[in-house]
Amino acid sequence: MQALQNHDIAFEHSCSWRSSADAMVLGDIVEKGVSVAVWTRPEESLISQYYHEVFRALGMGIRGVFSLTSLKEEIEKLLPDGRSSSGKQAAINDIYLLSDMLTTLFNCESVGVRLVPLSSAMCPSFHVDNIPVRLVNTYLGGGTEWLPVECVVTSPMIGLGEKHNQGLLKNRLGQRYLESSVKQMGAFDVGLLKGKSWQGHEDFAAVHRSCKVHPNTQRVLLTLDPM
Repeated sequence: MQALQNHDIAFEHSCSWRSSADAMVLGDIVEKGVSVAVWTRPEESLISQYYHEVFRALGMGIRGVFSLTSLKEEIEKLLPDGRSSSGKQAAINDIYLLSDMLTTLFNCESVGVRLVPLSSAMCPSFHVDNIPVRLVNTYLGGGTEWLPVECVVTSPMIGLGEKHNQGLLKNRLGQRYLESSVKQMGAFDVGLLKGKSWQGHEDFAAVHRSCKVHPNTQRVLLTLDPM
């Protein structure tokens, strides 16, 4: 992997991402050079079962900006009922939990919420977001995929020989990478991804994409933006 390091950039820390089962890891996103922070957490079967039940009823999903003070009430109105009220309530509580964490971390009062059921990849190509930061969480299906900054190059590795460039893929950003370098979040993992609008981090935004959604499978994605 050393040969894949981008010598045009230099971070204070060699690793551009953090991952931990401790939720406090999300606070690492404010560190210079950190593009991705992931809180790994176990699946909550009550919530995943609820989304299985209401997948079709979700329709186009939920999109809107909500104040934290009224978020639970508003989401309760918008989410369809499941077979039992406990599943829906658990889903609401989790969205509130993540929204509360986000507003606390970034000292804001509202969040932009997007909860969408997916039967195909929403953004299949690697890209960066033109926002400061975004929280992503997958309730059903595979999680978001991303490329660590230290695992991409922006130009062919001249002088290292043709064999070192073989096997490298190229994304639409002009970056080259190995498929084996791609990281992926699991269901219920919570990720914070820096975007291009994060001041001082414009050139090192998190490069990410939606995972493949195989036929006859379901994916439910939640994204939250601090407002």
